[in-house]
Amino acid sequence: MTGRAAITFAAALLALAVPATAHAQKPADVTRIEAAVVELAKLKSAAKGQVNARERAAESALGACRSKGRGWARIRKVKDASQRNAYARGAKTLWNNLRNTAVEGAWVDVYTPYLERFLRRFQTPLSDPVLQAGIDAQRKRLAFDHAAYSFGTCGTFNRLMKKVREFKVGGSHGVAGDYYAGKIYNDLVRYVARRQAKAARAHWGSRYDGALEAARNQLKALGGDQGYASYFAFAFKG
Repeated sequence: MTGRAAITFAAALLALAVPATAHAQKPADVTRIEAAVVELAKLKSAAKGQVNARERAAESALGACRSKGRGWARIRKVKDASQRNAYARGAKTLWNNLRNTAVEGAWVDVYTPYLERFLRRFQTPLSDPVLQAGIDAQRKRLAFDHAAYSFGTCGTFNRLMKKVREFKVGGSHGVAGDYYAGKIYNDLVRYVARRQAKAARAHWGSRYDGALEAARNQLKALGGDQGYASYFAFAFKG
């Protein structure tokens, strides 16, 4: 769920009216989660302007290496046109991927204090193990978000451009040189996906998706509001 979709969802969530009598009939675990969800939704909705401003700032900062800077200077020093063009294509793809990462990182930066506040409300564990597993999964999700969206910068771009070099094999460029340049091209193109996959291996996985789905279903089964239950499952995804 993207940041804008989540904000829209939050607005709809806040419009829901849950009668006081319904709260009294729900288990304490459910009312704790719903109160935390309502607070989080309000904070995220109010921060929409901050997210947009952070996105613009991130894109502006990346503009410094879109087509110039140390990384591009290194590419332009490559005399062989075939290798130079391959590096340029790879650099453009890398830049676009880093831009997307930076935009996602904007909401992570803005929302992190609110998400941490949400988690602090559960320092005293829930009594229901299924719901507690959902909270534990949210902690892992926040760690994943930081690892997966924290590197969309020109610093990352220029560091990767240090791999760029001109290859001559047997005194000429030719197919062999293109092969080695192609390996670097692949490194540039695949960098973001590989790094995010590494973040997922370290912090996320299907078991946590399953824990959130199970917690959502458990909230509903225990009489919780369906909208709150669904928001809980997606609250840390933007």
